[in-house]
Amino acid sequence: MDRSIQELTWEHDAIIDSSSDGLFVCDGQGVILRVNPASERINQATAEQLVGRDYMDAAAEGLVILPSAALEAIEKRQQVSLLQENRFGRKLISTATPVFDDAGELIRVVVSERDITEIDRLQRQLEEQQALGDRFRRQVVELQQQQLESRPIIARSPGMQRALRQALKVSEVDSIVLILGESGVGKGLIADLIHQHSARADRPIIKLNCGAIPETLIEAELFGCEKGAFTGAAGSRPGYLEQADGGILFLDEVAELPPASQVKLLRFLEDGQVTRLGSTRSRRLDVRILAATHRDLQQMVAAGTFRLDLYYRLSVIPLTVPPLRERQECLVPLIRTCIDHFADRSAVPRRLTAAALDLLCAYSYPGNVRELMNICERLVVMSDTELIDVNDLPQTVIAEAGEEDAARFGSWPAEMSMAQILASVERQVLLETAKRLPNQQSIGAALGLSQSSVARKLEKYGIRARFGRG
Repeated sequence: MDRSIQELTWEHDAIIDSSSDGLFVCDGQGVILRVNPASERINQATAEQLVGRDYMDAAAEGLVILPSAALEAIEKRQQVSLLQENRFGRKLISTATPVFDDAGELIRVVVSERDITEIDRLQRQLEEQQALGDRFRRQVVELQQQQLESRPIIARSPGMQRALRQALKVSEVDSIVLILGESGVGKGLIADLIHQHSARADRPIIKLNCGAIPETLIEAELFGCEKGAFTGAAGSRPGYLEQADGGILFLDEVAELPPASQVKLLRFLEDGQVTRLGSTRSRRLDVRILAATHRDLQQMVAAGTFRLDLYYRLSVIPLTVPPLRERQECLVPLIRTCIDHFADRSAVPRRLTAAALDLLCAYSYPGNVRELMNICERLVVMSDTELIDVNDLPQTVIAEAGEEDAARFGSWPAEMSMAQILASVERQVLLETAKRLPNQQSIGAALGLSQSSVARKLEKYGIRARFGRG
């Protein structure tokens, strides 16, 4: 039996001493009972210096770290994990597990220390390489789109690439184009693209949102009016069609045209002549018509709210712009481009964590590109730090993942690596501590860090405007 106990003790000691993680054991009062070689190496303190010492006494000499996972586990009587940095600048995760006897008395605390400095460094290098790759890819996209001479159009998905090819092709002719797509997909951008590559590029493109003008005024706005044509018409003025003579008229939300205006527009499309309200004289115009709508015109025709003959005249060449949920390949470059744009405009550095980017890419964007741009602008303006994390995202984005995913993303999303989780926790701890303490020295004292370490971390996470230097 004695031999068996000796063998078990030897095996137990061999396992502890061969662990690559630091391990040390305290009793229920915080006295250090055992330290393995890995812990000696991490703390650069020998077992002879530590064993038999009260943890606080050893900490006072700088041999071990404060705050202490072991002491917190003794106080809370439960497992405690802390992200720490020792006096040599090494990043550690310390996990203290309390051990109780049969009577429920706390008799031991076992602490494991894992050095994650190298993992954090490698993760940072990986993020830098990914950022460099993204920058190169964005430069390639920008070079490809210089021919558009306008805002960059992100077209990575097959559907969007097809829409751009069709837009460039129809720009070479004078046919009527009906641009279809949900609100916010960029129908106006496609109209601009057609104009810029058309033979009418040196002439104006006049835009009229048919849904933004009261029904009683739309006819006068579109066709013009003479003095006294209706109450309030103080003088003669040309309509949008006349202003677009020689160029292009873009009728956005064309489905909102009232019946009377539909009849007059059809007549213009057939003979190219326009008559102002209150006049009997017609003018012949040279105007190319581009129209757009998010409505189902065929359904409106069936319901009798849109003229069938006008529908046929407008839909000579239909061009569909896909919604953002069908453009998954476009999301990452779109989001990064918008974040960079608003950050440059606001003169503040901003970047997304991988978890925040993943969640933004998973969102369906019912408002399409317009909603994406609004979200990105809000994130840049409202974020307190350079790093935009999951907790900074709008609740609508998080909620769409479902209750379980929302709760998970609210803490540590499954897609986050260990280094990203640690960085997120460290950033949040610094933010919360910075809110209640006046300077870097007091923050360092509260977190067991030197003032220089605090300054370095605040700079890393872009936390600058809450207090003065300590």
